[in-house]
This record gives sequence, C-alpha cells and structure tokens, in this order.
Amino acid sequence: ILRERGFAGFTVEGVAARAGAGKATIYRWWQTKGTLAIEAFLVAIAPRMDSIPHTDSAIADLRRQIHVAAMLYRGRVGQLLRELIALGQEDSETSRALRTNFVEPRRQAALGALRRAQATGEIRADTDIEVLADALWGPIFHRLLVTRMPLDRGFIDKLLDLVLGGARAPPTSLR
Repeated sequence: ILRERGFAGFTVEGVAARAGAGKATIYRWWQTKGTLAIEAFLVAIAPRMDSIPHTDSAIADLRRQIHVAAMLYRGRVGQLLRELIALGQEDSETSRALRTNFVEPRRQAALGALRRAQATGEIRADTDIEVLADALWGPIFHRLLVTRMPLDRGFIDKLLDLVLGGARAPPTSLR
C-alpha cells in the first residue's frame, strides 16, 4: 500500500484489510501509522541497501553502498523517505523508529567501512571518520530533502572523489 499510494494513502485500516486482521491487532504491534509505515519501508528497502558485499577495498565497498542508496533515493524510495522524515518532524515515535531502524544501521555500516579503510591504510589514520561520514552523506540528504537536485551517478562520483580524496592516505614510497 505504501509503495502504491504513498504515505497519504497508507492507512491502518487498509493494512488491516489487506492482511485480514483487525485494526486492534495492527495497533498492538505498531503504536502509530508512522511506525507501521517505517517497518513496511524497511522490509522492502533494507535488503536492497544492505546487500553490499565486503571486498578487499573498504573504499570500493563504501562507494558501492553510497551509489546503491543514491540510486534508490532517485525513485519512489526517495519520495517515501522524504514523507517519512517529514512525518517524523511531528511524530516523535516515527522519528525515533526512523533514526533507530533506518538511519543508524546505515551510518554504522558506513563507519565500519571507514574503520576498515583506516586499518588497511586506504585513508589516513588521523581522519575523523564521524565527520567524514557526515561529509559523505550530508550532501545526499541535502539534495534529497532541500534542493531536490539530482542524485545522479555523476554527482555521486564527484562527491565521493572530493570528500574521500581529502582523507586518502599518502602513497607509500617505493624506495
């Protein structure tokens, strides 16, 4: 229902009817329409975002993770995410569920890749990876939520090159 009609057309009554359950049953498991919508969103989206394999290059893995997210955000997923973030501004349970179940796991995945990149020497050991993660993801969410400018592959590549370029470890000397 969320995918078909967006958040505006997503109702507990509609979910209950489609599931063959009563509204009370739905509310027993999900406190608000927003928390139910986030769970539905995660069930549909998380496997697509979290299926990035680990390779020998943590930076390549991170680049892949960001490209997959941006690709999803360009379509219906981005529209639904905007709606859920907007709802979270008024509904603290929805906001908490979105941060806890969507934002934080993806942030931890990015930080994990950046820690691996530090451990393997792909980025400098003195790099503040919290700031680096924000520098990578902040412009994406800025475009998604504020400017609505494209999240095309060219932009993502330029962003990754610029931000990661500043954190790259210097090449080792061959002498």
